[in-house]
Amino acid sequence: MNLIISILDSSYIDALFQLDNEANTTPWSKLNYQDSFNDPNHTVSGLFANDQLIGFCVISKIIDEAEVLQIVIAKSSQNNGYGNYLLGNLCQQLELDGIQQIFLEVLASNANAIHLYSKLQFNEISIRKNYYTINGNKFDAILMARTNIINHQQ
Repeated sequence: MNLIISILDSSYIDALFQLDNEANTTPWSKLNYQDSFNDPNHTVSGLFANDQLIGFCVISKIIDEAEVLQIVIAKSSQNNGYGNYLLGNLCQQLELDGIQQIFLEVLASNANAIHLYSKLQFNEISIRKNYYTINGNKFDAILMARTNIINHQQ
């Protein structure tokens, strides 16, 4: 399978919105995506398999820190290593570009995502109580961080 990661532009908003709504319990609105495309500190990267968009990641960079704001793999493509491929490659590129820490938050009950992030050397740094609201119910988020592995190995 031919996998390609590339920077997306706002012409992909509808596709991102659709993938997000199919795969995510806390999807973004189209306005959230438009705001990211308009923000010079945000990068939206897409993962393509055989020329079909199967996932994406929105990252915010400020000075030497980055935050994964959204990462989505199409529901039909999950559990095939695509999230690991996408986020692993993006983390490596961020670190090569001088980013020292990468942060993300995850629904505390999302065991698959937590396992992926741990495998990619993200560590839990705190809990955000009642952070997510899903169907009127409150759920905790885990805040995780990864320290620049590349620069610490040199």
